[in-house]
Amino acid sequence: MTANSSAFPLFSSLPPELRIRIWRDALPDRDGPALYPYRKGCWCPRRISESDDGPEHADDTYLFLEFRHDLLDSVHVKAPLAFVNREARCIALAWARKRGIEMRVREDSQCPVLARPFDPVHDALYVALDKFNDFCCEPYDRLFQPDLVDQGVSSSPDVTRIAIPEALLRSEDTTLHQVTEWFPRLAVIFIVVDAQPDLEDDGTKVQRRWELEGTEGRAFVRNHDHGGFDLGDGEYVGDEALYRRIEEASKGLSEVFGDDLVRRFEIRPVFAVRR
Repeated sequence: MTANSSAFPLFSSLPPELRIRIWRDALPDRDGPALYPYRKGCWCPRRISESDDGPEHADDTYLFLEFRHDLLDSVHVKAPLAFVNREARCIALAWARKRGIEMRVREDSQCPVLARPFDPVHDALYVALDKFNDFCCEPYDRLFQPDLVDQGVSSSPDVTRIAIPEALLRSEDTTLHQVTEWFPRLAVIFIVVDAQPDLEDDGTKVQRRWELEGTEGRAFVRNHDHGGFDLGDGEYVGDEALYRRIEEASKGLSEVFGDDLVRRFEIRPVFAVRR
């Protein structure tokens, strides 16, 4: 059903319960995965708890260094029903609240937008080329700040997907170990080929939406039997030279992960598309 009520002029004459059912059926079960840009300042310490993967007998001097993905900018959610009429808006906003989606206002246009925080299971943390050094160094630098000096520290962030530009693989100094070192739960590294996301800050802390395409293309999949990576089936995303660079950058990577945290690990070239 489209948002244009002129396509069905008798819609307003339907019983309210039927209209509400139609509005609800027009909304998705969940918002799809998106790219969230990495930013500094998300590594924060807290006291370790029984649910953390830390030492069995941790005392008050032992801290858990977590990656606070709730401090990342939110991403725009497209829900046209929120702007059709009052009835549809109420249905759409109730749907949004159940999924942690908030209403924000853009400073430039004063237009309302829906925004969703990062989901560590489905969304991907995107590390831009000019942010990669910060991404690699920040957790180490954080260990030498005053609040962590002489403290025991454990860390096991729940981020499972990270995306990086293909340009990073053109440097001989770049290995995929740098991406995975602080993220033991990582299940996928996406290599974004061709044009990269154009990220911006309009004052609302809401990034325009970028999604990944080509996620069914040919990828490297970790083989638990021989400890290396197998090149799967499907079409190439990018050229064969890119796959050779990925293979070189991933040497020895399989040994980094503990089988108790990651059962399947992939390195997957993709495209970034603005939605």
